[in-house]
Order: sequence, then structure tokens, then C-alpha cells
Amino acid sequence: MKVLPADKTCINSGFLCTNCQARLDAGEITEFEIDLAKNLIQLEEQEEKFAFLKDISFYKAIDYEDLIILVVGRKDKLKITPDLVAWIKETYEIDELIFIEKTNKPRPVVEALIAPYKLLSLNEIFLATGDVQFRAVLWEDDKEKILFTKEELEELIYELTGNITRVEFQ
Repeated sequence: MKVLPADKTCINSGFLCTNCQARLDAGEITEFEIDLAKNLIQLEEQEEKFAFLKDISFYKAIDYEDLIILVVGRKDKLKITPDLVAWIKETYEIDELIFIEKTNKPRPVVEALIAPYKLLSLNEIFLATGDVQFRAVLWEDDKEKILFTKEELEELIYELTGNITRVEFQ
């Protein structure tokens, strides 16, 4: 794998260096991410059908009840095979798996989180303080069908992009 949430040596050994341990203690990385990264490295090395993992970047994983959100590198979503998706779902006993490419732009993140439903509009709001926030407008008809509540979407978008985004339904 090209990029991992922690050092490859720390992930393989199970013993974290002071830097990785500090990141774990600060909440920047989680035990789940380390565990998943270790399993992905083993898959890459042992299974030929998962050799494509050497070209993939894995930045973050958010374990959200029976759903996992994986943040991968740019264009890495296209390389991920149904076999890998099935393996992750089976190994971690989850129902849904969402892949999001690492970005600080809210549009692709919102679109990935609400898929297959559509984003009506995304507006940039310039505050008097000089800060910038975003307003994502979604269809009211899709409100009950989207996997996340309005508040959960706002939290996830902030966690994934660092941008404050207000979600509204029309």
C-alpha cells in the first residue's frame, strides 16, 4: 500500500512508535484503522488477486455502526474490486461500505455519503469573520432514504474535509 494511517513497521509489528502512539492517543488514528491496515497489508502480500492493493492509498477508516467509510487516494476507488469489498464486509461483519477519495472539497464527499441520491446544490458562504462555510441542499424526498441524519452528515463532512457544511432539505 502506498499510504497507510500509521507507519508500516508499527502496523506489522503491533507495537507503535512514539509518533504513532501519540497520534492514536490524540484520536488522529484508531485501533480499527491499524487493524484494517494490517489485514490489507497481509492480503496484498499473500493473495495474488489482491496484489492491486500495492497501488492504493488508505488514509482513514470510520467505523459507523454497521457501516464503514474508507478514505482512499485519488482514483483509487476505481481500482477496488468486488472481491475486496466482499472480503471487508465478511471480515468485519458490516452491511455497507462507502469509499471516499481523500479531498478537502465537500462536494465529492457529500455525493459519496448520500449516493445514489443527488445533491441539489452546494453553496459557498463567506462569513463576516473571513471564514468560509458550505451549504449543501438535498431533496426533501430523499431525507428518509439517506443512510445518515442531517446532523450525522454534517459531522462526517467536517471530519472528512475539515469544512463546516450545513445540510438542508428542500
